Amino acid sequence: MNIPPFAIFGENIPTYDQIKRSFYFWYFQMQHVAADVIAADDFAFIDRIWGDWSPGYDASEDLPRVKDCIRDPRHFRAALGYYTCQFDPARFFSPEWVAEQADAWGADITQPTLYLHGTEDGCHKVTQEQVDRVPSLCGPGSHSELIEGVGHFLMVQRPTEINKRVLEFLHAGA
Repeated sequence: MNIPPFAIFGENIPTYDQIKRSFYFWYFQMQHVAADVIAADDFAFIDRIWGDWSPGYDASEDLPRVKDCIRDPRHFRAALGYYTCQFDPARFFSPEWVAEQADAWGADITQPTLYLHGTEDGCHKVTQEQVDRVPSLCGPGSHSELIEGVGHFLMVQRPTEINKRVLEFLHAGA
């Protein structure tokens, strides 16, 4: 959900609009500054980024749970660690980094895959044409769908609808 296969992700990442949406990749590299800013004012940064990524969604029940999880410093470091390890600019294009990226992104997805993406996703925008191409980058029996009116957190915004789609996909492949 929400982040397409790398071939499509890679088409969008060098565009100005996607760079602007993906500011957090690079901002999180300033680990101590970012951590202090994110944690300030009861994690107000999380409120704002959630609002940008799923505009119009009332996350007042969800955000306290998210914040409770990352109040533990170990969980907070782990959440940011994903970005600081994957996008360490000091390592960009080193032989080790290239090998790690090839291992992480280099192989096609060979399993049947269900890909869902919201039309209001403020984190990573995709076009209908791009969503339609996702199955060609995945295993036989794959399906993709652009879901109207939901943002980046579509599984939270419409859990019943999303779970139904997942279950239907799984039953179709059984």
